[in-house]
Amino acid sequence: MRPGGKRAIPVFGLYGELAETKVPGFVHAERIGSSASLHDWEIGVHRHTHLSQALAVTEGGGALRIDAQQSEFAAPWLLWIPAGVVHAFSFRPGTDGVVASLAEDFLAAVVEHDHEAARLREAADTVFSGRTGSPDEIDMDLEAVFEALSREVFGPLPGSISAVAALVKLLLVGVLCTRSVRSVTEPSAVVRADLHRRFRRLVEGHLREGWPVSRFAAELGVSADRLHAACTQTVGKAPQAILHDRLMLEAKRSLIYTTLPVSKIAFDLGFNDPAYFSRFFASRAGMSPAAYRKASDAEGAF
Repeated sequence: MRPGGKRAIPVFGLYGELAETKVPGFVHAERIGSSASLHDWEIGVHRHTHLSQALAVTEGGGALRIDAQQSEFAAPWLLWIPAGVVHAFSFRPGTDGVVASLAEDFLAAVVEHDHEAARLREAADTVFSGRTGSPDEIDMDLEAVFEALSREVFGPLPGSISAVAALVKLLLVGVLCTRSVRSVTEPSAVVRADLHRRFRRLVEGHLREGWPVSRFAAELGVSADRLHAACTQTVGKAPQAILHDRLMLEAKRSLIYTTLPVSKIAFDLGFNDPAYFSRFFASRAGMSPAAYRKASDAEGAF
């Protein structure tokens, strides 16, 4: 517990292992079942500061929580969770597959010199949860890539590090291809989806700067109307709603996991007027920031 009784989001190295340190070049792969079963198939809310994780679920399934969103999954399923994303698992007993944990510096080195570095970096930075792309769909046996990685990370033979790097790149390509086949396939829709993704990434980078939608559109080199069309046709939400949802998520995190005064949270999120922030929050949460914090404490959120 933090001073004042506030919770902190646990930082895990691997399943259930508390860790704050960064291990350069770290890559690890193991069976989902052998790890999750040790924790009664429940992996509580946590994050990995310097590790991204990929899971190929080949048997069973369960529920995944990403921040406040919960969804179910069933084999064959692919999950990609970038470093820093708050998440939790509830596996059905007997669930199996491979989970790979990849240090950010290793990922960066793998991606950096590739001629498609921007696309691979985008794949590495974006949460994905969906049915695993089959060999017929993506021209790759992605489950076999996971299995090979799980063997190679412990390989003592010369060239093992190079083999791991190659397999990690294949894994990222598999994530990218699977995401593509699970999205809309019409060329115009792909363009809209790409603009929406670039907008979301820009929001992450400038969330606390109070940018209006017009500023985001200008930075993306499109009109506000075109950005609006791309977002509404891709995810059914206008850019303003997406921006506000993200601000609300960050506000709720700060209220639950820190003891910062509401005014400080408001300023940190780019609001010049704490009173306006309180009205903004209350209109979307149905209660004031102070009431939300009190309610989350009482309910033991997360």
